[in-house]
Amino acid sequence: MNTQREKSARTRPFTFLVAGVLTASTTFGAGLAPAAAAGLGSAGEAPGLGSPSDHTAPDKVADIEFPTTISHRGGADVYPEESMEGFTASAKDGFLPEMDIQFLEDGTPVLIHDDTADRTLTGATGPIRDLSREEWDAATIKHPTGGEEAATVTLDELLDDMGGEVVMVPEIKPGATTEEVDRVLDEFDERGLKDSLVVQSFDFEAAKTIAERGYTSLYLMGSTMPKESPAEIKDAGIAWVGPSKNMPTNTMRTLDKAGFHVAPYTLETAKDGHRLPGWIDGYFTDDAWTN
Repeated sequence: MNTQREKSARTRPFTFLVAGVLTASTTFGAGLAPAAAAGLGSAGEAPGLGSPSDHTAPDKVADIEFPTTISHRGGADVYPEESMEGFTASAKDGFLPEMDIQFLEDGTPVLIHDDTADRTLTGATGPIRDLSREEWDAATIKHPTGGEEAATVTLDELLDDMGGEVVMVPEIKPGATTEEVDRVLDEFDERGLKDSLVVQSFDFEAAKTIAERGYTSLYLMGSTMPKESPAEIKDAGIAWVGPSKNMPTNTMRTLDKAGFHVAPYTLETAKDGHRLPGWIDGYFTDDAWTN
């Protein structure tokens, strides 16, 4: 890692969002049992306060307490999307940081949701797979409320900073080749991260490979059941499922009864998580701090 870049990325001051009153999601409708989730998120504190090493999120998957809050893209409505500022603040305040893995022109795994740079980056445009490492390093991540932009992050930089210190939830994005999936998992292996990652994918074969390689696997799905049956998903060794929040509650309940940890995506704020039924084991949210 470039030393000058590392210093810049690590010392950039955190910026904070003063949260307004947001309307809770009605996706799950009225009358559902509320989650036993009092205390999810940080109450009364600005996000990200304290020492960077002062993580309150668990460092082992086995130590996750349910329901758990997954900070989608590192808190994309509060911090620059998929930035070290967002990942660090999430872990510090007890949330599991979530991130997406794409690949540069030279194969370097980097953290960004879209397959193009235009929506979230300043100083780079076009497909991520067409960007050089130099172009990636020179770009910055836009702030969701117009605050200070943040440095882009490679997978290696994230793992150097937080690997093994907190449970993280990386997604290997659709379009990754079998070789790229294996390369990412090899990197996790070399760092001894099997106990501290929940690795996710929308691709069933990738999710199956993740489980076969000994990682906790989360199979992402849309608002309807995938073509694979719950039994088939279970037989693949997959322990978690991530349905869209728009999946009917009774369908989610079927997944729960099949023995999966069910964590729907993506709620606007943690406040919306309190509307979820009590059997939900977690949820993805763009703002884990607003309760």
